[in-house]
Amino acid sequence: MKKLCIIIVGMILTLSLFSFIAVAGDENDPEIEDDIEDDVIEYLDIISAWFYEQADQPDFLFVGLKLNKISSTPLKQHLTVHWDYNGVPCATMMAVGYQGFESINFSAGWGHGFWFQEHYEVINGDYDQETGIITMSIPKHIIKDPQKGDILTDTYALTFQRFGFIGRMGFDRPFIHSILFRLSGQRRGDIGPNDGYGRDYTIQY
Repeated sequence: MKKLCIIIVGMILTLSLFSFIAVAGDENDPEIEDDIEDDVIEYLDIISAWFYEQADQPDFLFVGLKLNKISSTPLKQHLTVHWDYNGVPCATMMAVGYQGFESINFSAGWGHGFWFQEHYEVINGDYDQETGIITMSIPKHIIKDPQKGDILTDTYALTFQRFGFIGRMGFDRPFIHSILFRLSGQRRGDIGPNDGYGRDYTIQY
């Protein structure tokens, strides 16, 4: 009986420690999955994306986005993950090439607004060129402050590229995309999953 009690207490402590370190999605069980596609340029080709939280940082939502490859060239790239919270569209993004050569910045927020940035703020993020993984750390108060038990729905990832001064201002260039696709056979953008949405995510803290 004493041995059984020790085992049970040990299991409880182990589970408590695990839940303190991290909760929910990861690279091995992502909310969003997509196939590697031959007709998408490698650095825009989505593999997966996931949401997670940490008990020691309950005021943050973390989002991971894995690409086939990461390129930090100054070509204007938008590498984004989207979801709805209570009917409000929210997103987080790594943007490349908007503030000079190899400039990278991260942002997150809600609504689309004027040029997509009206309700968006700069956040912390990181990327690993070897693994193709981007990690974004989002203060919850800038994404409508979701509470424990709330659900993020309609999850998906989207990548795309823009060109020239018009692209810098936030406008797309379909004609250029069409020409580049005909010349290279590769699209300058991807969406994951290809159909519908990824799994919902439930806020843990």
